[in-house]
Amino acid sequence: MYVIMGVHHPKPGMEKSLLEVQTKFGNAQRGHRGLISAFIWKDDATGVIIGITLWDTKEDYDAARPDMDKAIQGIDFRSVDASMEIYRGAPVVWT
Repeated sequence: MYVIMGVHHPKPGMEKSLLEVQTKFGNAQRGHRGLISAFIWKDDATGVIIGITLWDTKEDYDAARPDMDKAIQGIDFRSVDASMEIYRGAPVVWT
């Protein structure tokens, strides 16, 4: 399994716009081989928006990435996101 997690801090008044961008990005993943799950959630306490996708393999993610990039082409994340962190990797401990 390969996991991608994006942690986003929407600029004031830009949460809706950030979610629209995230939705475009997520929709571009649909139908690609190896996609297990994709979802976006918002932390109740901080308003931080977190997008998580689960893939069968890194290769499946890499193959889908051009469509994701195309979906958000021309979007300047700095206009909607005050701070963004992206984490990628495979689980190292299973419970």
